[in-house]
Amino acid sequence: MATSKKAGAIARKKRTGKKHFAIDVHSHIDVPEAKAMIDRLPVPAGGRPSFGIRERPAEQAKIDALQKPLRSDPMARSIAIDKLGFDMQGVSFNLPGSVYRAPANEALAIAKTANDGVADFVARMPNRYYGYCSVPLQDANLAAAELERAVTQLGLKGLWTMSNVAGRDLGDAELGPLWAKAEALGVPIFIHPIGFTSPERMQKAMLWNSIGQPLEEALAMCSLIYGGVLDAYPKLKLAICHGGGYLPYYIGRHDWIYGYRSEVSDRIKKKPSAYLKRFYYDSVIFDHDQLEILKRKAGSSQIVMGADFPYTAPDPVGFIVTAPCLSKVEKESVLWRNAAKLLKLSI
Repeated sequence: MATSKKAGAIARKKRTGKKHFAIDVHSHIDVPEAKAMIDRLPVPAGGRPSFGIRERPAEQAKIDALQKPLRSDPMARSIAIDKLGFDMQGVSFNLPGSVYRAPANEALAIAKTANDGVADFVARMPNRYYGYCSVPLQDANLAAAELERAVTQLGLKGLWTMSNVAGRDLGDAELGPLWAKAEALGVPIFIHPIGFTSPERMQKAMLWNSIGQPLEEALAMCSLIYGGVLDAYPKLKLAICHGGGYLPYYIGRHDWIYGYRSEVSDRIKKKPSAYLKRFYYDSVIFDHDQLEILKRKAGSSQIVMGADFPYTAPDPVGFIVTAPCLSKVEKESVLWRNAAKLLKLSI
């Protein structure tokens, strides 16, 4: 990062009276054209994929109405993220799971429309936003080609993808061309849970969110580790939402099984805990004790600030600034330096 740009960031802090520069890596926007294409897809057996049945649809409708301008209007969103203390924000369009059930060419058309929409959103306020692309994971070669277009032609900074492909794990060998392309381009892949694969017991009290999604993230990480993806692509940059789900906080059992059973140890080159430092983790975890464990297991250099905007975290900057486990230098790294380096952002 150029010295003049860094000086500009410091000058902005002085003008606004803010104490901290901050980059949010985890947020969502709407791309109506892509959403319309998804809505025209045939309804799969069992109904449309869902993050869970909401117990209070009227209450949810009110929340959706309040959030709608934040998901579609860059200026309205800019005012809102100013209040949260963000200087820059990464925006993604979460392709619903139905896209992974579409024919590959149709899914590619939807992804292209989504990526063009994200690039347009960013272009309207480029000092505030950077974008992630989406790809059709059901065909790794098409996915790799669209990743390259999104990065080299649209200027998007990374890939935002779901934690499984219609029930198929990310560690499957068929996805190799996508990992190779991301490694060659030097761009990170952010993995977000897609509800939970088997949500039948998690419909009440939003357990699909509090239990299901962290479990889904742990499964995605395990698939990439035990599937040999991290061994095969040593420079691949992977980031996992919501602090990595359960895996970083329950890794001891994995290491024990690795030392006990050859069908586990024969699959990978190192014990599972050694791979935790290969991932980046956003800070949407709501608990300083959990943040301390994540720091110990993966290192503060692997943590980036996330908000899950406009859905959850009420004070993402404050969560980092008040964290007892982080030094002053580490707080600055988590708030923006780690993300700027990971995503090659000009500050």
